Amino acid sequence: MSTNLNATLNFVEKDVDKAIESVHEYYRNIDTNIDNIIEQIQSMISNSTDDKLVKTSVQNMIKPLAKQYSDKHKDLHGSISKIGKTIDKYFQSDFGNVPITELFDTTEKLKLIYMIICEDLYRQGRMSIAEKLIEETKLDDNDLYNLEKNFLEEINMILENLREKNVLPAIDWCIRHRNELIKNDSLLEFHLHKMRFVQLLQTGNFEEAKDYFIHLRQYSTLNGQFEQDVNYLMGAFVFARRDLSQSPYKYLLEPHLWLQLSELFMQQAFQQLGLAQDSPLYVVMKIGFQSLPALMSIVNAMQNTQVCHILSKDELPIEVDVGQEHRYHSVFACPILRQQTTDQNPPMKLVCGHVISKDALNKLSMQNKLKCPYCPLEQSPSDARQLFF
Repeated sequence: MSTNLNATLNFVEKDVDKAIESVHEYYRNIDTNIDNIIEQIQSMISNSTDDKLVKTSVQNMIKPLAKQYSDKHKDLHGSISKIGKTIDKYFQSDFGNVPITELFDTTEKLKLIYMIICEDLYRQGRMSIAEKLIEETKLDDNDLYNLEKNFLEEINMILENLREKNVLPAIDWCIRHRNELIKNDSLLEFHLHKMRFVQLLQTGNFEEAKDYFIHLRQYSTLNGQFEQDVNYLMGAFVFARRDLSQSPYKYLLEPHLWLQLSELFMQQAFQQLGLAQDSPLYVVMKIGFQSLPALMSIVNAMQNTQVCHILSKDELPIEVDVGQEHRYHSVFACPILRQQTTDQNPPMKLVCGHVISKDALNKLSMQNKLKCPYCPLEQSPSDARQLFF
């Protein structure tokens, strides 16, 4: 299911990238042509004293351009509309047949939702939005003290700079934390240098780019890797003197690379802070998206039965594979009943040290006595203690 989801998101991402590129190209052309028109009008005004002739000439010049950009705007609208059509094609929007259980029906529970949203905003460096949410939801400062102190201003400042396509603060951060990053086999610093090199090519700073390439090659030699990436960058350097966007290396200019770079920096920075790579909100949303298709399938299969309620507040009616990366809790299966323990049927430690489930404990108890199924020790069921994983 995770593979299918990723493939679907790739379809949407491609349409988004195409739409973004179309918008950028549209406005680039408009800016260029407007500058040319202004120059021509200024030239006509300075070379002619006949205002009527100038007016007519300007109208004749602008009319075809206006029609041209009107037609292009329709095409632009079509590429943006395609995103919505792709979403409608691959994602089902009607979830009305899935029962909804009100889990967050108290003030305290709603406060937890607001806090998890604030944490996600802090992780993205959206400080002003988080502060506005805190103000509107009237969260207590004491509730957020531990949350805010985990998100250093420097990290958020660097993320903001990355959104503005400024990699220099992030590179400086990597240099200061290089030893820790090397221990974790981090690729962050190289990818930041790589993006800086591409920026120099885009702006036509070829001499500085040449010096920077020498630095990249030395960095690659010291790390014993990235040789292939450095060779690709050399090829990009050759084509950049003509037009990098029309070369085999145009993939280096794709907008989503900046998003990936920001995500990589967040991952490494949070690791240095001792925080989880993914925010709780992201994990909950991701697992929810993975669970929903299976829940919809089971509801559709049971529509013709007398079963009206299949969801409980404590557990799902089916098992959902969330992947190894999202397994956060130990799981104990009772060796007697061959069932996983739950809050209602927790693991119980016997006096002898063996562990069975509470249901197994009750089944094996006779006349207030229990004989351990794994050793001959007899004991009282009341002496068993609940274990918490």
